[in-house]
Amino acid sequence: MFKENKLLMILIGISILLPLIFTHLAVSVISIAVTLFLVLKDKKSGLLLLFVYFPIRPFLIEMNGGFKLLGDALILFLFALTIIDYIKYKKPIPRITNYLVTIGIILFCVIGSISAFATGVELKAVIFQNRAFLITFLMIFIVGETTFTRRDIRRFAGITIIMGSLLSVHGLIEFITSRTWFVPEAWENWNLSSVNEMRVYGLTANPNVLGTYLSICLFTTLYAYHSFRKYKWVLLPAAVLMLGVLCLTYSRGSILAFGIAFILYILLTRDWKMIKMFVVSVVVGLCIIYYPANAAKTFVSQGNPDHQSPSSQVDEQENENEQEQHDKNQSQSSTFSNRFKEIFSDDIIQKSTEWGRLYVVFKGIDIYMEHPVIGTGFGTFGDSATLSYGSPITDEYGLPEEMYSDNQYIQFLVETGTLGTLFVLFFIIGLFVLLWKRRGQTLSPVLFSLIVAALLMALFYNVLEEKILTLYFYSILGYFLYKGRNPLEDEKPR
Repeated sequence: MFKENKLLMILIGISILLPLIFTHLAVSVISIAVTLFLVLKDKKSGLLLLFVYFPIRPFLIEMNGGFKLLGDALILFLFALTIIDYIKYKKPIPRITNYLVTIGIILFCVIGSISAFATGVELKAVIFQNRAFLITFLMIFIVGETTFTRRDIRRFAGITIIMGSLLSVHGLIEFITSRTWFVPEAWENWNLSSVNEMRVYGLTANPNVLGTYLSICLFTTLYAYHSFRKYKWVLLPAAVLMLGVLCLTYSRGSILAFGIAFILYILLTRDWKMIKMFVVSVVVGLCIIYYPANAAKTFVSQGNPDHQSPSSQVDEQENENEQEQHDKNQSQSSTFSNRFKEIFSDDIIQKSTEWGRLYVVFKGIDIYMEHPVIGTGFGTFGDSATLSYGSPITDEYGLPEEMYSDNQYIQFLVETGTLGTLFVLFFIIGLFVLLWKRRGQTLSPVLFSLIVAALLMALFYNVLEEKILTLYFYSILGYFLYKGRNPLEDEKPR
């Protein structure tokens, strides 16, 4: 185990631990250069490093801004190596047709860029948004052209489970100590409402992103428990830990989306044994993680009455009203269920319509009706570029500053119009066609369930800009395309 992961441990030490200790930008640049050099010796360890880096990227960037370069540099370098190998080994040109389905996303980005320039979006904003959509998209080709063994798959699952467990332990400590232990000072001073104050943000710096990541890690753990012979004794406790912390994120969108996806996976595979382990994880996770964590948080808060979060200092009257609601919801038996009941409450719907997700949808439909063909372009309506560079249509349509759409579908319609949305639809339908043709493959139910989860989450989040979800989704898709033409290296008949 240690021998096969020796280079990966060295890469983690050089690329992550070293810049954390010495936070000068020059150290980050040198560590990235050394990392890329070492990846030349072992491309697969470079791939695995991405699954260590991206789940903790927000934390790393907070500690050292130089970490912003690591993920992009590593993916672009791996992509360049993939192209070089393709040419070097004279792989047939028709093989490129294996990736024909991906042209939908590429054309979508072309339409979004063209319409952005027509609207008056700055070049740097257009490049920024294309990077947001395409950087992890390259994983399809990187993974799709890499040779794998069963040992590589176990290493991938192992990294996912270990990182999921580490983030869960950290999230648990963060929750109990009210975000005062093992988090950057800037995070301690976040101005959060009392509703969000009770949620676990973790090293991802976002409870919804953490919920998505732990959902993926939990599914991987359950899958590994029934697929691998070794280390079963540690997989069940890991699943229990992840499930408990997942509940503490109170991420409704992630839990609903992956819950439905899990049910679909069970129905497709009829793997009833996995249900047993999932039920055990839920029951035990609630009993020894979720409820005790809430009790511990209350105990620690009472023992440290002098600690007052910044969110309680914004507006005294508002704080009193929020605190009353917070106390009402703080009952350990009802906090989790209340988060889901609130989805359909009249108050939440009214607020959402006035200045929330429903407002964004209704406003987006109005803009789409005026630009129905190719939309208003990237960097105009609630994407990452809009947050960083602003939008040229803000004043024209009375949009709030720094608006984030939190709905991928309305963002597609507004920014790329009917044409761009159809290209994304081509990509999705193409995937379903591929899955139907290869429905007998073991990986097909996994990819199908993940697609369904992503489609459901797109109602609540901008999923194509979420690096963790797209990293896993595009990597699994690339592996699915690889498996479509090759068995695993150690599965070949001798």
